[in-house]
Amino acid sequence: KDHLALTILIPLTSPDVSFGGGGTGFWAGNRDTLENPEGREADLVLKPEAGSALVFGGDVTHAGMPVDAGIRSVFVCSFSTRTSASPSDRLHGLKA
Repeated sequence: KDHLALTILIPLTSPDVSFGGGGTGFWAGNRDTLENPEGREADLVLKPEAGSALVFGGDVTHAGMPVDAGIRSVFVCSFSTRTSASPSDRLHGLKA
């Protein structure tokens, strides 16, 4: 969880061509799942092709999975909003 409003992940390399293993893991439960699921296997691991995109909210528990061989490269953009109602633990240094 990074608590940002929106994350866009664009793979720059393709699975099984550029790297083995890897991908982005997601854990069910979202807000009820710890930020570090400590040893729990991901409920879902996505390995999209280069040039496609994953789009998800920051309250989804997610992590990059270990790469066994080769090199995995991704372009990641995370977006946040700040309003007067934003909890302080979600500001990540954002200022008015």
